[in-house]
Amino acid sequence: MDAFLKARVAAITLLLPLVGCLQMEHDLQIKEDGSATYRLDYSITEQAITQFRAMFKLKDDLAVAAGEPPPGLEMHPLLAVFLDPDGPSLRKQLDAFASDGITLRTLQQGTRPAWRTMVLELHIDDLSRLADDLFFKEHGFDLTKDADGHYVWSRAAHCADIGSLPTALSERELEQITPLLAGFKTTVKVTLPGRILSTTAFRTSQQTAIWEFDFDRQPESIQTLQRQPFRVVFDAPRATLPTLQTQPAASPSPEQKEKTKEATY
Repeated sequence: MDAFLKARVAAITLLLPLVGCLQMEHDLQIKEDGSATYRLDYSITEQAITQFRAMFKLKDDLAVAAGEPPPGLEMHPLLAVFLDPDGPSLRKQLDAFASDGITLRTLQQGTRPAWRTMVLELHIDDLSRLADDLFFKEHGFDLTKDADGHYVWSRAAHCADIGSLPTALSERELEQITPLLAGFKTTVKVTLPGRILSTTAFRTSQQTAIWEFDFDRQPESIQTLQRQPFRVVFDAPRATLPTLQTQPAASPSPEQKEKTKEATY
């Protein structure tokens, strides 16, 4: 495939996970004993599902036209389920994690006019059992201690996973992408077993850090999400938490590090 065309397709593909008419609320709660619960409230419009299908078909068609095999979805099957939500398929994918002590507590699938919705709740018996899981290493989070002995929960910026856009999108491409992003909203909420000392979160309580990205309220939130490092330093002297490490990622830029702030309540 022509190098320029590859770059254009790659640039658009990098924005697929941020397509509009898609709303998510992630809620992670870590307990003192190293167990955890994770809840996801997920909504996607039928229009967005159709757009996903069309974009992936375009990628395949371009590859075939260039004499190359179609790349397909190019993502983990568990993540692919969310592009076209289906309860039985999701349950099947999650069954593979039962050996890691992950139990599906709730799975509710519903619809409202032009939307599909899903509520998912997982219980993790022991976070240490995820340390060697390949999916967690790529899509999970880090849990370490700093030089002062405080726990640090963190997740690298998305751009560290997907890389920078090959080249800047043209005005025409931006015009095509912007309507897809309208309605995009995602919230990340992390509750930890101790007092938060510092964090990059936008809002905090004593033990909870919250990041919210809402394209309709702040169009720049898409760029913010791509570059946002998630980090919380917390004091939990009674906790017995394992060390967890995802795949190595690029360190936050100095500008990102400056955004870490002391927690105030």
